[in-house]
Amino acid sequence: MQAFQPLIDTVQGSLLLASPEDGRIYCANQLACILLASPHSELLKSSVYDFLPDKTEAYNICRELAGNNMIYNRGMQLSTGGGRLFDVQLSARRILLDQVPLLVISFSDRTEAKVLGQLLDFERQLVERSLSIVKTLKEEGRQSEDEDKLTGVVGMHRLMSSAHAETSRAKRYGGNLSSLALELVNIPEMVPREDDGSAYSHLIRLAGSLCLQSSRDSDLVARRSANTFVILLPQTPIGGAHEMGRRLIKSLRQLTFLYQGAENQAAACIGISTLRPEETSPAPMLERLEDALAKARAGGANYIIELP
Repeated sequence: MQAFQPLIDTVQGSLLLASPEDGRIYCANQLACILLASPHSELLKSSVYDFLPDKTEAYNICRELAGNNMIYNRGMQLSTGGGRLFDVQLSARRILLDQVPLLVISFSDRTEAKVLGQLLDFERQLVERSLSIVKTLKEEGRQSEDEDKLTGVVGMHRLMSSAHAETSRAKRYGGNLSSLALELVNIPEMVPREDDGSAYSHLIRLAGSLCLQSSRDSDLVARRSANTFVILLPQTPIGGAHEMGRRLIKSLRQLTFLYQGAENQAAACIGISTLRPEETSPAPMLERLEDALAKARAGGANYIIELP
């Protein structure tokens, strides 16, 4: 079963592989551990049915699976390892894997959707509080639609909204939230008379594509200014953010672009910050991110500065 762990860790929803007979858990992905508030090692000693507050549900699930072999998107309650109840949408199916019977269970937290709905109701207030941060995170003027189409990444407005939502999620589940800013240090000038700005556009597209390729589905990449990208990294400690920054620097150094007839090597500096346990807003983290990037910029190409 250990061979399946890297596979199920890539699934966005909560996923468990268990015994159909007694519900003993063989494998669990990271989100399942988070929602059930149980460490992975403890979860593997438990049964799926231990997390059902109504023990008659275990009998109902077994009976329904015996008859239909599948349960799809059922609304019900689960209990965390600490006894907190939360609403979920649960699906389950019995399968045979290499002649071994398995119970596959996936579930999503419905209470999280309610929280996100409340966050949307207060979006205007959140954006107003973030205006001072937005001003420090992008150059004067507003990013044009052409710039968004050029890079294929989102704008800072969406990143700020996501930062507030991810902060609330991190505070609720006790997870990590980090941020990374990458600034190209040798961006060519746009000289339409000589090269029609093609070198500039080529480098920006390469950098944006590299950031997207290096990120996970849960991460969010935004363009802050002409030569700077900001990446929001949910469920990522500062060590993981540093490793991502190191990979980005290494990959960028392998990129080249032609400018006025000469071949140039791409280079960048990186700032990193993370949400502190006592912080309830992403604003302090993003302020430290700006300070970290300024120090990395002063250091020059290939510098990575962390301000936890």
